[in-house]
Amino acid sequence: MQDIFVGRQPIYNRNLGIYGYEMLFRANSENNANTQLCEDGATSQVIINTFLDMGLDNLVGKSMASINLTERFLLNDDALPLPPDRVILDIQSNTSINEHTLSALQRLKQTGFTLALEDFHETPNFSALLKLADIFKMDVRNTTRDENLSRINSLKKYNLKVLAEKVETLDEYEDYMDMGFDYFQGYFLSQPRIIKSKTLETNKLSVMQLLSTLHGSGSDISEIEKAISSDLTLSYKLLKLMNSAFFNLPNEIDSIKRAVVFLGRRKLSGWASMLALSSMNDRPVELIKIAMMRAKTCELIAKQLQLNEEDKYFTAGMFSALDILMEQPIETLINPLPLADEVKQAILNHTGNIGIIVKCSQLLETSAAEKLSIKGISNTELSTLYFQANNWVQGVTQSIK
Repeated sequence: MQDIFVGRQPIYNRNLGIYGYEMLFRANSENNANTQLCEDGATSQVIINTFLDMGLDNLVGKSMASINLTERFLLNDDALPLPPDRVILDIQSNTSINEHTLSALQRLKQTGFTLALEDFHETPNFSALLKLADIFKMDVRNTTRDENLSRINSLKKYNLKVLAEKVETLDEYEDYMDMGFDYFQGYFLSQPRIIKSKTLETNKLSVMQLLSTLHGSGSDISEIEKAISSDLTLSYKLLKLMNSAFFNLPNEIDSIKRAVVFLGRRKLSGWASMLALSSMNDRPVELIKIAMMRAKTCELIAKQLQLNEEDKYFTAGMFSALDILMEQPIETLINPLPLADEVKQAILNHTGNIGIIVKCSQLLETSAAEKLSIKGISNTELSTLYFQANNWVQGVTQSIK
């Protein structure tokens, strides 16, 4: 298990009610952002921690979440599978303002995102930028009161709100209120709070293998599915993603294949890129092999018995090993996932055909394998299928390495 962190600092309105929270990269429990990650990596980590691992509602309730957006993410729409009605995109002041970035901002605006500008100063495209913005964040400590008043009066000519950053005293807050600021943020009101949680670490090599497959011109859906299914953590995070604040689906996505078809290559590329940029650590290979063995064994047995939807058997086999990797009760891990009830019950209680085969895959790992008995398939055939699964796992492991 890996500890993860995110900083959360409130943004207040004129009534000192909470308008939203700025989500900040934090590498540890100390209230600082020291990191070896690049800016893109830090943004990726915040997005993954906030929207996928910790959960948006758990962090901000029904308020807005503000995310610092680098130029790379601004120009790559597919890397932002975020809920537009819940997110403020904070455009950094070092962003190049040109026809490409302005066009990207226009697309994000039309999608429904709230756009906030860090403390930009005059640029050749400044007026066009302000016309797109919803919020302008002014660093009030870098300028005099008269300069602040002049700037806010100029900004109010546009249809946007102005936020005072770095408010540190009660007198300052009252003064900025009188000036006409709409939102307020600073240590006087609230210092960033560090939120800590845990997540399953992602094998960077598996992510790179997936990216390679996604960007390969000759790869098809089945190859993409295989690249994700070969790694338990990728599979877990993808299915959790489908039931997170990213999407509001009427029906559950209960297999990797359906998730791949639903998302499509471009959005999967964005998702995988964020995982790669976040620089998570590898999991022990032997633990991952257990999950892969169960998954492939279940799939092969289902095919041998000519059962329908063998992808469900693969999924059930893989997720039956979650407790081994995450060192938590299996019920805690499985219940939040958007799996079909028959798959959940198969994993938790070994019910139905899927449950019987999942149990079989687990027993094949032990000396109890000799006592196995499944109608329609002999013990010799089970041993052969288990051997085939082992060869597949070895092949996948070597290809990832």
